[in-house]
Amino acid sequence: MTSEQDPRNSAADSARPLFFQQRFWPVWWTLSLGTFADNTLRQALLVGIPYGIVKVPFFDNPDDAMPVIGALFPAAIMLFTPLSGQLADKYETSMMFRRTKFAEIILMVVAAGAFITGNGILAVAMLFFMGAQSAFYSPVRVSSMPKYLAPDELLRGAGLCNAGLFGFILLGYAVGGFLIVSEGGGVKVGITLIAAAFIGWLASLRTLPAAANAPSLKLSFNWFTQCYRMFRFVFDAPGVAAPLLGVSAFYFLTTAVTVIVPLFARDALNADAQTATVLNVLFAIGAGMGAIYAASLSKKTDGLKHSTIAVILAGTISIAITLVAPILSADTTNPFTVNKLFTTPLGWFITGSFVSTSALMGVYIAPLQAAVQRRAPPETRARIMAAMVFASALFAIPGSLAILFITRTGARPELTFIAVGIGMICIGVTMIYRAKRKTAMPNGI
Repeated sequence: MTSEQDPRNSAADSARPLFFQQRFWPVWWTLSLGTFADNTLRQALLVGIPYGIVKVPFFDNPDDAMPVIGALFPAAIMLFTPLSGQLADKYETSMMFRRTKFAEIILMVVAAGAFITGNGILAVAMLFFMGAQSAFYSPVRVSSMPKYLAPDELLRGAGLCNAGLFGFILLGYAVGGFLIVSEGGGVKVGITLIAAAFIGWLASLRTLPAAANAPSLKLSFNWFTQCYRMFRFVFDAPGVAAPLLGVSAFYFLTTAVTVIVPLFARDALNADAQTATVLNVLFAIGAGMGAIYAASLSKKTDGLKHSTIAVILAGTISIAITLVAPILSADTTNPFTVNKLFTTPLGWFITGSFVSTSALMGVYIAPLQAAVQRRAPPETRARIMAAMVFASALFAIPGSLAILFITRTGARPELTFIAVGIGMICIGVTMIYRAKRKTAMPNGI
């Protein structure tokens, strides 16, 4: 990339805060609005199905559809990421932004039609295709950050992007969950999906040109070969594999939690659909707060110590939710409403636990993402980022399908929180162990 093609050399708006500079804000908005659309669609399904609003045939027990639906999005990402990483390395970045966001408009128009006509199967299918669209968008977005940002800006950029990501997950949860249960909810959800996709495409038109990493790359459509090559690049790049695995573990754990929350609300709290939506909103609020904190970390630190402490604390709080579960499920006669969530001691405990756990996980993930971006060689960066997206999806699928253990056996949904908590603590202990070997492995975490 020549200096003329390097958007980091643009001084037109360098006096402004990073968030308002053109090398950053269009990328932030394409990410945030796409995230909003995805999660509005997903939450409308996850709330609509167990409460009988969205009808999905072929499942004797509608609850069984939820973990399957949760796995569709990452399954599509896994299928298409080996090709998308190559495209992100081969072609100019702003063009890839525009094309992937235009494809989102088409998909959301179809999804809107599915909700408006009450076609639950088509709506579920569109969630899969939105996963495919994300497979082509994500490597472009993640690999663009080192093109638009200086190395010491990457942690701040990752934190700001994660704040947008989690903030708009929050909005998607709220809008999708509340609209689908309202009168004419299918029409409202459909209009919202189209509007979000269109505005995201407008933002993509403002992304700055950035040269391709490997314009002479010959595309390969052999899925297995490209999977092998992606991960060979990961393991050949010093210090990349460990933080990439840490990011993937994040998606395993958080996917399990977001899928189980509606069942936890219904069965452990005896709560309605609105309370289930608010719990997922609280989870997203906390994650956004954690991401903002990560963005505020000094340029003098890589943030990995904060990441270690955060994941251990998050695991401890998650286990505490399980320990109080017998109290939560004791009263089966009085529904646990949104009002109780904010006016009773048990409600405050649940609210505080959800917000603090997700905030700590927001602190956990940003330094790991920045480490992968910083350490990845430029010529293979997009394919390494694609490998990170692939691995995150690979881990999210069992995170979602693990909930079948709950739905098929009748086990208490709160057991998920103790399993997730133990997993978080194990990650933290592993990070401490690796940190002690830092002298021998200077690029480790």
